[in-house]
Amino acid sequence: MKKKVQYICMIAMFIILGACKMKTEVKSLYPRSADSFVGDPMPYFDGNEYKIYYLEDLRNGEVGFHPFSLFTTTDFYHYQDEGEVIPFVNEEDSPERALGTGSVIKDKAGKYHAFYTAHNSERLPKELIMHATSKDGKKWMKQPEDTFEGDTEYENNDFRDPYVFFEEESQSYWMLITTRQNNTGIIAKYTSTDLTSWENQGVFFVNDIGNDSNLECPSLVQFKGTWYLAFSDQWDKRVVHYRTADNPNGPFEKPEHDYVDGAGFYAGRLETDGQNLYQVGWIPTKDNHDDRFNYNWAGNLAVHQLIKKDGKLQPKLPEKAYQNLSKEHFPQWELSVGETVIIDSQATLLEGEFQVNNRTKFILSFGEENNILFDFNNRKMSYYNTHLEDIPNRKPQTEMSLTTEQTVPFQLIQEEDLVVIYDGEYALSNRIYQSKEKPTKLTLIEGSLEVK
Repeated sequence: MKKKVQYICMIAMFIILGACKMKTEVKSLYPRSADSFVGDPMPYFDGNEYKIYYLEDLRNGEVGFHPFSLFTTTDFYHYQDEGEVIPFVNEEDSPERALGTGSVIKDKAGKYHAFYTAHNSERLPKELIMHATSKDGKKWMKQPEDTFEGDTEYENNDFRDPYVFFEEESQSYWMLITTRQNNTGIIAKYTSTDLTSWENQGVFFVNDIGNDSNLECPSLVQFKGTWYLAFSDQWDKRVVHYRTADNPNGPFEKPEHDYVDGAGFYAGRLETDGQNLYQVGWIPTKDNHDDRFNYNWAGNLAVHQLIKKDGKLQPKLPEKAYQNLSKEHFPQWELSVGETVIIDSQATLLEGEFQVNNRTKFILSFGEENNILFDFNNRKMSYYNTHLEDIPNRKPQTEMSLTTEQTVPFQLIQEEDLVVIYDGEYALSNRIYQSKEKPTKLTLIEGSLEVK
């Protein structure tokens, strides 16, 4: 049985939207609000459009932080920025000093329900699960009487990221929660018939990635006969893993390669409209907004469409977004070893077919200190924020597998300071500030490279 928390709401129950911010239109593959950044998206397809709730990272020095804000879209390129929809409580001792990740669902009567984490590191427990309701998904009423904490078998200071969906066979709502047990990350399962009272059903999934990391931002979606469980590895690779099963209770199988993008894409939640499957995450900013430093938390919204091929998921640009992009074909080049060409284009997307061999190495350079190495011998694409000569002595900031094919459908997206690569099987997302200021260069290091 869940532990109910007696919590008296210290702000008005109704949250009137639009008072703080006018709705604005954003045209972008990777949107964010003008004065803030996107963390932990919570996508929901309501039958007509995608409502993408997210933790808004305002970075404004307030006591509280991370309200729920909202983008809506039908094509993942034209977005309506609806602004803040569920606020934090800007008081040091409030359980809701910060809001944490959750999810949104619509019940059979058409009412929206948001479940979210209340977080305050100065309180015990630090994290609680809370509930809010809405008629339209935009104006919300908090339901503090439904608040609950983790059962004693879980670490209730790590008890967050509720993901709720309706499971047809059991005719009940399931809530998956990120927590810990026996010093390792797990996903716990709770169930409900009324979206108000929740029963603990025990451990749903145990960390199987070889560390004790928390399994953040879980989601579970059925798509074309397969159940896909996704979660983000908090402490090791910092990537979004996925597992597959024939039914929602598992057992879940780990694919040979269980993620589609590197550490420049995080907290990717799955969502489907029944015809298409998407992974919705964010590309982080860097400390001091400087390429020399590490990635930090929150940035721009990023979406991969996922297709099933040869038993695994492969990422691609969302098809509807692709139709809206300015795009060009790569020039036809046949490079010699050591040759450098300048990629001179104002288009958001450059695409073409690269012919390589198993010795091919080439570099995409964005200034002198930002280089992506494509190594077809080791089947890796790796981003280094250092000079070329320093690469052998440095670890990459992000890294991802390369296709095993020698004919590569290659896409390079550059939007503002974001650089995203698709190679036909995998993606590599990064923020490279210098990409806005320096010409992009391609240099063949070894092997052969023909661009068609």
